[in-house]
Amino acid sequence: MPFVGSVSFFAAGTTDSTHTLVAISLANGSLTFARENDRFRAAYTVTITMRSGPVVVRNIEAHETVVVGSFKETQRMDESVLFEEILTMPPGRYEFSVAVRDNGSARNSEDAVALVVPTVGATGLSSPVSFARGGVRGTLGALPQMIVNPTASATFGRDPVVPFFVEAYGASGAGQPVHFDVRTENGRNMYRDSTVLPRRGALYAGTIAVPTSRVGIGAMTLAVWTPGGNDTVRAPLFVGFGGDLPLASYEEMLNYLRWFAPLYRLSVLRDAAPELRAAAWASFVKDYANPTGTGDELREYFNRMFEANSRFREETLPGWMTDRGRVLLGLSRPDQVYEQTSRSLSQQGRTQIWEYRNQGVTLTFYDQSGFGRWRLTSTGENEFLNAWRRRVR
Repeated sequence: MPFVGSVSFFAAGTTDSTHTLVAISLANGSLTFARENDRFRAAYTVTITMRSGPVVVRNIEAHETVVVGSFKETQRMDESVLFEEILTMPPGRYEFSVAVRDNGSARNSEDAVALVVPTVGATGLSSPVSFARGGVRGTLGALPQMIVNPTASATFGRDPVVPFFVEAYGASGAGQPVHFDVRTENGRNMYRDSTVLPRRGALYAGTIAVPTSRVGIGAMTLAVWTPGGNDTVRAPLFVGFGGDLPLASYEEMLNYLRWFAPLYRLSVLRDAAPELRAAAWASFVKDYANPTGTGDELREYFNRMFEANSRFREETLPGWMTDRGRVLLGLSRPDQVYEQTSRSLSQQGRTQIWEYRNQGVTLTFYDQSGFGRWRLTSTGENEFLNAWRRRVR
C-alpha cells in the first residue's frame, strides 16, 4: 500500500517548540471502496509515532473516510487522497514512523526514519513547502494553514510552475529578500532567482515559483536562503512526464521505454543536455501522439506495463522485465494464448503459446521449473526481436 509523505517545519510562538507539518498522500486505488447508494466509501487509518529513545513522545492515530461519486474514481492510481497533521514539538532528534492501513482489507504500509526537528530561529526560514492552496498566518502562535502537495511534483506541458510557500522571521522592514536555486541530483544548477517576501503581521510569507520549462524533467532540490544569512533550507521537487505516465527520474523513464521506441530515438533523449530535456521530451511525445495530440500510444504502453507487473511478477524481477512482460510491451497483447499443461505433478515443462496473427508471429514460452518462471525459447527470442524491430521502425 504505497504512500508519499513530507515533513515541513515552521516557527512556533517560542523557540523551544517547532510546528511540524506531516503530509501524506495515497491513491484511491490503494483503498477498498464499498458502494453506498450512488456513492462509494472507503476508510483508512494513519498512525504517527515519534520516539526519543525508548520514550514515546507523541502517538496519533487518525481514522479517515474517503467518499467518491463514481466507480472510475475508486480506481485512480495518482496520489489523490491527502492527510495532514501538525505536531508542535520540542526541537531534537526523534525516531519518526508513519503507518497507513486500509480498513477494508489487510493492506498496510509503514515507514520509519530518523527525524531531526530543528530550532527555527528568530531570524531563520521555514521549510519551503510545495502546496496546492495556502493561507497566511499573522502570528507565530497560529498553526500553518495550507493544503500540501507531498509529492512536490508537476507535469511538464501542463503546470507552468511548481509553487512553494516559505516564511521568514525576525527582520524589520516591509519585505524580506530571499535567494533560491534549483539543482539536479548531481549538483548541476538549473535555475537561480530571487524574490521578496512581504510582511504578514509578525512574520514574512510568500511564494516561490519554479518554472518547469527552465528546470527540465527529473528529480531536483530547491534551496532557499536570505542574503547574508547562515541557514539554507531545502526541499525536493519533481517534474514528471505528464498524463498517466509514471513518476520516474529521466534515466528511469528511458529504461522503461526500451520496448516502446527504437534505440536511435531513445538516444536523442539520452544525449540531450539537462536544460534541453524538456524540449526533447515534448518533441518525442508529439511524434507519437495521435492527431488530437493526446499521446495515446504512450499511455497504452504504460497500461501494458502495469498489466505485466500485475500478472507476470517473479521473485527477483518486476513483471515488465520478464520474458512475457517484454513481449507484451514490445508487441502488445496477443490475439490468442494457448497453454499446454504438463503431465508432471510439478508442472515442469508446460508451455504457453502466444499468437500474433496480424504480425505472422507465434512465440512459445516454457516453464522449465514448474514454478511459473516462463522463458521464451531461443527461436522465439529471435522472432520476437525481429517482429519488435519491424513494429517500431
